[in-house]
Amino acid sequence: MRIVFITTMTGYPWGGSEELWSRAAARLADAGHQVSVFTEQTPPLSPKFTDLAAHGIALKSRTPPKWGMARSLWRRLTGLPPRHPEKAWLLAQNPDLVVISQGSIRDGFSWMHFCKEEQLPYLPIVHCNAEIAWPSDDIATSLASAYAGATQVCCVSQHNLRLLEFQLGKPLPNARVVWNPTNLASSELLLWPESNGVVRIASVGRLEPGSKGQDVIFQVLAQPVWRRRPVELNLYGAGPFEKVLRKMTASLQLANVHFRGHVANVADIWRNNHLLAMPSRQEGLPLTLVEAMFCGRPAVVTDVGGNAELCVDGETGFIASAAAVGPFAEALERAWVRQSDWPSLGQAAHHRIRQIVPADPVGDFCELLAGYTNKIC
Repeated sequence: MRIVFITTMTGYPWGGSEELWSRAAARLADAGHQVSVFTEQTPPLSPKFTDLAAHGIALKSRTPPKWGMARSLWRRLTGLPPRHPEKAWLLAQNPDLVVISQGSIRDGFSWMHFCKEEQLPYLPIVHCNAEIAWPSDDIATSLASAYAGATQVCCVSQHNLRLLEFQLGKPLPNARVVWNPTNLASSELLLWPESNGVVRIASVGRLEPGSKGQDVIFQVLAQPVWRRRPVELNLYGAGPFEKVLRKMTASLQLANVHFRGHVANVADIWRNNHLLAMPSRQEGLPLTLVEAMFCGRPAVVTDVGGNAELCVDGETGFIASAAAVGPFAEALERAWVRQSDWPSLGQAAHHRIRQIVPADPVGDFCELLAGYTNKIC
């Protein structure tokens, strides 16, 4: 089997959306399949990407385009991105299947469009979708055609899938939900952490308030009632908005907010924190929530993406109706009132996630790809 993986993520060296395709690529290569990978990123590349070469995978990254004004004119006239020399590279791989991993519904459009034109079987993965991602008139029809022409369309939550169909204005009978693998070495329940008189809340994810909503919880903690409470907010992750977020906390005089940076061992986060806070404005199905539930921690999340498909309000955590200060403050207050129940809510979360998430998401995905390749061949 000859399979090409294309990842369209840019702006960040690596993210949770990269785990499924990269682990599947490594496993398929180790099993003897011919695997090639292209990334839209330009050097320097993440070590997680370059390490794939050790599995015998052919790697290629984006050559920075030199289109200038011609690029903008092409896009205005056709509604399509201009072709890149990487498209010729893709044809040279003679793939049985092209897997296109994308953050939003449009990121991989040019690749889907090209594969359809060249009659290459392709499978897009949508890792995030939001109600602000409506395709405009100049692309809507072509985008719907691209998804309809896919061998299979994969989304990471039922919400994202239903929303995609609504955005395209048509059902996608070729669509299904797939799961991303976690970064946990074990799925066992962790012991409940000591408090020492301080409640520790964790916000885990890239430092990007536009998507992750850190500004929302900052404003909640700045309210008088929360200033009086023994609460500590620990932010884990990195991103291009760290200085902006630090300025926010300074302007709000939040001395109880701490930037902890990247932590390699996710379990270490939950050995020290009692509650996950996710005031996200958009999500797919966040690994952060899945990992917190496996570790036995309740969560306060917004009703975006697949959050409500995992978190059961009042049973495994608390759901805010919107990513805004008022709704999130209300949900966090409900959590605070039931603080003595957090250990039992965490145990319920652990039990629930073990029943939902498959034991081997990567293996399941590899079987899916191999199955469609056999049908094509």
